[in-house]
Amino acid sequence: MLDPGTLVRLRAFEAVARNLSFNLASAELAVTPTALSHHVRHLEDQLEQELFHRLHRQIVLTETGQKLLAACTSGLSLLDRAVNDATRTEHARTLTVSVAPYFSARWLMPRLSNFWSAHPEIELRLHHAYQPADFSLDRVDAGIAWGHGRWTGTHAVRVLSGELTALCSPTLRREMPAKPRPRDLARWRLFYEFDPEHWTRWFVAAGANLPPRARTVRVDDSHALRKIALESQGVALFFTGLSREDRRSGQLEQPFDVTVDPGAAYYLTRPSARAMSRSLAVFWDWILDEIELDPFA
Repeated sequence: MLDPGTLVRLRAFEAVARNLSFNLASAELAVTPTALSHHVRHLEDQLEQELFHRLHRQIVLTETGQKLLAACTSGLSLLDRAVNDATRTEHARTLTVSVAPYFSARWLMPRLSNFWSAHPEIELRLHHAYQPADFSLDRVDAGIAWGHGRWTGTHAVRVLSGELTALCSPTLRREMPAKPRPRDLARWRLFYEFDPEHWTRWFVAAGANLPPRARTVRVDDSHALRKIALESQGVALFFTGLSREDRRSGQLEQPFDVTVDPGAAYYLTRPSARAMSRSLAVFWDWILDEIELDPFA
């Protein structure tokens, strides 16, 4: 077992070796460069090997130093993860969840009052992010993300289909024929969020080809895409599930009962190597229960 002094020296060496600078490591660890130099020298004496080539105004790792740095990086990362996991006690009250912004606004937030009423002991914190959580870096317990669902180190459960459909405002729909044909949509701009190929595939699913005169425009934000459709600026290829309330209320209309699968969906995620805390287990089960009660919301 390593003695405390050796652990201190290894931490000092790792910082110096990673930065290849005593000054940068000094600022990072809040100790003087002289102290770091002493720690490294003591470690070299202990190992009876040099860890750095000390050149004019720079240092370079020796072969032994390179091997030790790799081991230190791995070991310290493992220790840091273990400490973080140890602080997440079984009955921890705080739960931090990374959530895709549009899913949060249209699906999660309207239901959270029910969760808080049922579980006032859990302090739920939402972190809005457009990218899926990276549990090796992000300080979050779980996530709800849009994507393919195959993320390294992540256990993912699909909670909402990613199917897309053509939506427009009632005003724009009234400008279409009573029984519109797919090619009629080419009168307006065709907006999409992810890939122009999705419009091509939508037309094929509708039994037609994308008209040569069609004007496709990318809008890389779900909120903005919905607003464009609401304001009659064109036809939006948009989430079938997350548009249901807009269609129910009559704010948006679906002129064709045609959808396209973009190969992505919304997933509930958590780190696969980390045991669930009690708070996360409660939240996880609540989400799945809500989806089961209303799977097409």
